[in-house]
Amino acid sequence: MAHGSERRRMRNLVHAARWALVAIALFVARDAPAHLVRGAAVYLETALRTPPPNERTASWAIALPPIDVSSVVTREHASVRLYADDGEIDDSARATLERIAANDNPPHVLAARVEQLLVRASYHFGGAPVQLVSAFRWRASRHGTGEAIDFKLKGVPSWQVAAYLRKTPRAGVGIYTNPNTQFVHIDVRDQSYHWVDASPPGVHWHERGLGDTAANTKRDAAWIPEDDLPI
Repeated sequence: MAHGSERRRMRNLVHAARWALVAIALFVARDAPAHLVRGAAVYLETALRTPPPNERTASWAIALPPIDVSSVVTREHASVRLYADDGEIDDSARATLERIAANDNPPHVLAARVEQLLVRASYHFGGAPVQLVSAFRWRASRHGTGEAIDFKLKGVPSWQVAAYLRKTPRAGVGIYTNPNTQFVHIDVRDQSYHWVDASPPGVHWHERGLGDTAANTKRDAAWIPEDDLPI
């Protein structure tokens, strides 16, 4: 019984001490200069609002240099770094890429994933400059939905670029081999398809399918978004 009384007495002392500290704090705040009180409040508010360190900051993203992106039509170019330091896509970089890809037409939103595959190819070949041939085109299959880009990588043969991209799941990869074309087509789709086309510009009478359908299907089924990152 004596032990119970002692525990109650100790609890009462603790509660009293807490209330005393609160009273002292209120007294100090009442008599302190207003600017100090406001400063303390701002400091407290800032501390509460400051987010914890971003654990998603990715070393691979920080290490990525910008890529030189240009239009083969207008010759406009800019340095584009598609990923921010945390590995997320940078909207302003996307807007720059889409403006250059528009070739003096009004910019049109492109699928984020096709832009990812474009820069992934560039980084694979040492950050080779991207030369955009065409992107959005009205009533032009996947170009008409903003899901396709025709391009070249400066200094890299188109057949090498196409061979690399054919390993990409859920993508359409075409190589245009006519002397007046010489570019690679990349698009995003659920089932991969690859082709070569020797037709002159504007016609498609030499298109021929390529690739191992079974291997493509297996890759497509195993695809995860991280596969599109340049790492």
